[in-house]
Amino acid sequence: MKTKKVDEIILPYKEGTPLKPSVTISDKIINAVELMVNYNLTSIAVIRNRRPIGLVRLEDAFEKLGLTLPNKG
Repeated sequence: MKTKKVDEIILPYKEGTPLKPSVTISDKIINAVELMVNYNLTSIAVIRNRRPIGLVRLEDAFEKLGLTLPNKG
């Protein structure tokens, strides 16, 4: 099974998205999910050379991994 990478689901960077924690474009999607869950985030910045180049949404990451987000309620 091929490892899924952040570059498969990257979206344009939105101003105001925190840069810490962050992932790089070559990181595994599961690493991004782990950080977002641990920090209670719905998205995470993707950086290159310490500059933001995009973001990844938790919902998109779960979908790419074939998972579903638990209902809040």
